[in-house]
Amino acid sequence: GSLQTNLLDSDTDHVKMVKFKSPIVSNTTFDIIKNLSYKGFSNTLIPIHFKAQEGAKGLESALEEICKTAEKAVDEGKNYIILSDRGITEELAPVPSLMAVSAVHHHLINTRKRMQIDIVVESAEPREVMHFALLLGYGASLINPYMAFTVTNQLVKEKKIQMDFDKAEENVIYAINKGLLKVLSKMG
Repeated sequence: GSLQTNLLDSDTDHVKMVKFKSPIVSNTTFDIIKNLSYKGFSNTLIPIHFKAQEGAKGLESALEEICKTAEKAVDEGKNYIILSDRGITEELAPVPSLMAVSAVHHHLINTRKRMQIDIVVESAEPREVMHFALLLGYGASLINPYMAFTVTNQLVKEKKIQMDFDKAEENVIYAINKGLLKVLSKMG
C-alpha cells in the first residue's frame, strides 16, 4: 500500500516494498508474510466467515463487516490486509474468497482508498488455475492456497508422490504459475 504518499515526490517510503517471484506463496512464506514487521510493515488479519445458521443475511452482514474492517486497516496505515478463511467450524461457514476479495476491492475503490493497501488471500478454496486468475483479477496481490499444500503434503507422506514435500510444493506453484501465464496471455 502507498500509505497516502504522493508517488511523484522523492521519498524513501516509495522503495519500501516486498517483491515476490510469484503471486502464489507457500505456507512457510505466508507465515513470514503474516508476521512481517520489518521496516514498519504491518497488516490486519480479517477472518472471512459468517454464521451458517443465519444464511444469506449472515453472509451479507459478514461482507459489510469485512469491508468496514478493511477500510479501518487503511485508516490505521496498514500496508496490507489478509483475508483468511481458516477457523471454519460447524457454526462458521466461509465467505467465498472471490466474493470477499471483490467486495473489499470495490468497497475500497468507492471510498477512494484502494491504492493505499494490498489484499492478501489465505484460503482453502482455490485449487484450479482459473480460481487463482479470478482472485488476482478481482484485486488480490498474493494467494496462499493452504489446503492445496496440505493435500500435497499428505500425498507425499502416503508415498503417492515420489518426491520430497519441498520439491512437490515447488511443482504445485510452478504448475499454477504456468497456468496463470497461459490465462494472462489470452487476455492480451
